[in-house]
Amino acid sequence: MATALQEQSYSFDDRQIQWSPFPGIENASFSLCDYDEERGIVDLIFKFEPDKKIAIHTHIWQTNMFIIEGELRMYNTDGSVKEVRAAGKYFSGCENDTHSEGGGPNGAIVFYTVRSNGGEEIFDLLDDEGTIITTITKADIKAMWLEKKGAK
Repeated sequence: MATALQEQSYSFDDRQIQWSPFPGIENASFSLCDYDEERGIVDLIFKFEPDKKIAIHTHIWQTNMFIIEGELRMYNTDGSVKEVRAAGKYFSGCENDTHSEGGGPNGAIVFYTVRSNGGEEIFDLLDDEGTIITTITKADIKAMWLEKKGAK
């Protein structure tokens, strides 16, 4: 039997989050929550625009996610829908996963935790032909983190 707490539905209020553009990514904004350089962990939240995809990219490090609000659509590199992920679901990713993703009809807010494989490179951003446009590295994340910490 479900308790009243289990049956209660909540709405996520993101007005206190400081959203910023992510370099090389259109149709989404992000907030860097934490960077643990020693353990190689990056925690961030992305807010995806409704019915729009972001650039094709490769998660070089393992990336796990929790869908906070909306619906996250995962796309194959050919643009076809691979999977639809609903709010309230947690997913464990894998290293070297290449895809695109984007918000459903009402967008999506997603918490990501990215875990080091020991390398410097974290994400590759690709063009539609699969050519690497840019690579996001530990140094890039560290610079974003230091900028954010300096802004407080």
